[in-house]
Amino acid sequence: MIDTVTIAVVVGSVVLVGLVWWFFGSSSSAESDTPKSKDDIVKMLESQGYKIKEVEFDDGVYEVEAYKDGKEFEIKIDRMGTILKIEEDD
Repeated sequence: MIDTVTIAVVVGSVVLVGLVWWFFGSSSSAESDTPKSKDDIVKMLESQGYKIKEVEFDDGVYEVEAYKDGKEFEIKIDRMGTILKIEEDD
């Protein structure tokens, strides 16, 4: 038979895991569910080394003209901050 101490440890562990997920997991998923502003998009791309020339929002997609390593790029990003396409501009 399983003793009372073993049951208490298992139940306590399950409760602890649930509390950790609720505290840390739920807050990070809420941030990723937040639409990004133009400033957020600029900061994100600048942190990746891009120099931003122009940002437009059209049909739910950010269209960004940027420079990096001496090349010009057209970058499309959805409103949640996911990069959809990076294309070198000739």
